[in-house]
Amino acid sequence: MKFNKYFYGDLPLDMAANDENPRWVLNQNCVDAIIENVVTTEPYTLSINQLGNEDLVKSLLQIDVLQLHGDKLGMNVPFFLEKDVKSLKMLSGKVANDIFSILSGCQNSIKDIIGHIDNGFHSELNIYHLLCAYIFDGLMFDFLEQNNLVETTNIHKSGLDYLVVLYEDNAELDKYSNQLLCSYNCLIVNEHGFVSFGDSNGNRNDFYRYYCQKDLNQLPKKQIDISTYSKEDLIDNFEKLVFGEYVEEQFIQIYEHFGYCKDRKIIVPVYDGIAFQQAKVLYEFILDKIKNPLVDTLNLISKTDLSAISHGINSKCIANEIYHIIFGEVNEMLVNSGLAANPPYYEGEGRYLKSFERK
Repeated sequence: MKFNKYFYGDLPLDMAANDENPRWVLNQNCVDAIIENVVTTEPYTLSINQLGNEDLVKSLLQIDVLQLHGDKLGMNVPFFLEKDVKSLKMLSGKVANDIFSILSGCQNSIKDIIGHIDNGFHSELNIYHLLCAYIFDGLMFDFLEQNNLVETTNIHKSGLDYLVVLYEDNAELDKYSNQLLCSYNCLIVNEHGFVSFGDSNGNRNDFYRYYCQKDLNQLPKKQIDISTYSKEDLIDNFEKLVFGEYVEEQFIQIYEHFGYCKDRKIIVPVYDGIAFQQAKVLYEFILDKIKNPLVDTLNLISKTDLSAISHGINSKCIANEIYHIIFGEVNEMLVNSGLAANPPYYEGEGRYLKSFERK
């Protein structure tokens, strides 16, 4: 088996290559074989010395991907196998359709609320960034966490706060992971910075992905080197452009390379306090309409036969990913209906659109 690995939360970029860096640990050659042994064996029957690479197993324990009950191993993060597809369809399919139907039925109100944002971009693009991304992948998570339905935080031994989710590399499961519009990537400093939102079907030409690839020494040869510039300098100089101030040519070249500028002009939406105020209005408008079917679905997770349940994984941690699947499916419907903008596909990078946030 091969596994696709996803990270959420406060996981710094430019981390050292050691066993406190989950990206580095999970990128090691024998990791998939170890995880396969654990997930295909009855939970908590294998010992560390039965897996053949004790150091790597201990690294997986260090980042809390594996856990011990006594001296026996089990998984410690949400994971999904091919045999889980039926349960995933049951959990996500109906509620996603129900939510889309509700939103489609009030699309005129949605357009009217977003129409108060005067940033030079059409409402479909603003709906994509503010409803599909900021609300569904932000404000709604806050609501679910406040109501004790999802777990969005996990403090590790390193002191870092992040979540890991694993999917078996399988065509059916890929529809629920890499191919859905539910991936919100941000290079943010002091609530200002570069954002892209789309699927996970490749490596985007974007700032956040640049640093992730740099972490693993996987930068493509065509990629420019921005390592001599601080993240603060990259963000601060872009803000100068927002306010019409002069910016040195080397920064312009970087912004044009990453697709935020063309001919020295910004070509992505810039969202400020006014835009986020309208997003909050939209969130409050739709919340009462969609929360009941969503809450009912997430409460079913502990009653399913998902593989992760058999390992004792907290259903609220699993709910975090199930919600990603649900809102990702809703986003696909919003895009296909024309209510939200349709992100372009880039070979080897997937589908995504970019923006700049100034909260």
